[in-house]
Amino acid sequence: MTVRVRFAPSPTGHLHVGGARTAIFNWLFARHHKGAFVIRVEDTDRARSTIESEAMVLDDLRWLGLHWEEGPDRGGPHAPYRQSERVDVYAGAARELIARDVAYRCYCTEEELEGKRKQAEAESRPPHYDLKCWHARGAGGDTRAPYAVRFHVPEDGDVTIHDLIRGEVTWRKESLGDFIVVRSDGLPTYNFSVVVDDHAMEISHVIRAEEHLTNTHRQVLIYRAMNWPIPQFAHVSLILGQDRTKLSKRHGATSVSQYAEEGFLPEAMVNYLALLGWSSPDGTEVFSRQEAVARFSLDRVNPAPAVFDRQKLDWLNGQYIHGMPAAELGPLVAPFFDAPWLEAGIDLVKTSVTRLTQFADALAFVREYTPPEIDRALAEALRAEFTAHGAPTDETAYKAMVERLKSTTGLKGKALFMPLRLAVSGTEHGPELVRLIPMLQHASGVDATVLSPLQRVERCIR
Repeated sequence: MTVRVRFAPSPTGHLHVGGARTAIFNWLFARHHKGAFVIRVEDTDRARSTIESEAMVLDDLRWLGLHWEEGPDRGGPHAPYRQSERVDVYAGAARELIARDVAYRCYCTEEELEGKRKQAEAESRPPHYDLKCWHARGAGGDTRAPYAVRFHVPEDGDVTIHDLIRGEVTWRKESLGDFIVVRSDGLPTYNFSVVVDDHAMEISHVIRAEEHLTNTHRQVLIYRAMNWPIPQFAHVSLILGQDRTKLSKRHGATSVSQYAEEGFLPEAMVNYLALLGWSSPDGTEVFSRQEAVARFSLDRVNPAPAVFDRQKLDWLNGQYIHGMPAAELGPLVAPFFDAPWLEAGIDLVKTSVTRLTQFADALAFVREYTPPEIDRALAEALRAEFTAHGAPTDETAYKAMVERLKSTTGLKGKALFMPLRLAVSGTEHGPELVRLIPMLQHASGVDATVLSPLQRVERCIR
């Protein structure tokens, strides 16, 4: 069997991290099995769906590096990939359901249905449709009047599936009443359109959020009625905030684009979101995209809710930054902070940051210098050292400078190194002096706004 999975976002804004995690699981599963990853846009909510939102979602997926074989932007053998362009397909499928006598036209108005709901509530009955139009279906209603299409739940309407994450799940017929598959405005309901599309697009595995589990009963009944093969289902858990409630804006950033703006790397984001509910067989927490593809399986996805831990995401992002060469980080940092000496600066401070946006603060001391108060005699000795020998450019020259200063000033240890650090950086903490001084000398040579180590010491003396 060829594995074919789909991610089907509603284009109503940027991609939420919950949706991104679902997309990642689908993508990893498809790549692991050398299958196809399909993007289908579920845009039948005319009030909220926009083409601008669709573009944002696709951009977010591209930023994550989740490339797809078929979709609205690139076409494919099962086009179109926007539900708004497939209304005729759904209408044809609805006619087939009616012809099979498993669905029927329902002429009941909203007022009638509301009255039936209230009566059922007053009588403590489930608010199921009373089958009025099912029993009248042979009478030949006025097809010019507005009508919806309802699916008739059969007597053998119990459904059991083997969820690839949750195991056996069963629903009883009694939990459902006859449900609408096409609204009176001609648009399909979610449960109908998703079945028609998944069948037409030959989807083999439906990997989606836990909140869709309750929809599965209706969907399997439609598959059965149409004599279509039923895909395998896998419902991934919710993502919770630290307070164990569903992740929302009150917990901070929730969209992929926000994390990109905050300086997170797509590789780290994919790594972290993959860990929300899934674990690598060897327990590794930092892994490449290729390693995740090789190790991914649904039997290692936990059905329990996953908790979004911002601190762990920061840590993981830092691991990626710390391991990347400055040449690779340069173009990524540049949108947040740029300078002709950026690569040298990145190499100096990258182990002290966890996000791309933090480089600006970490490197502020290179351009911003306020002369500290240090012992004038020591400052004079430093000026003489830099004037006579220049700023050291490697470890050997640095060690020689330190020995000369020890001899000249009689200082050593913290008494020497603390004022030396203050004089050249203006701060009490930062990178090792053996690397800091050569970097400042380099930066001053390519950027007129940067003071050299000698110029900084001279400002301490004025």
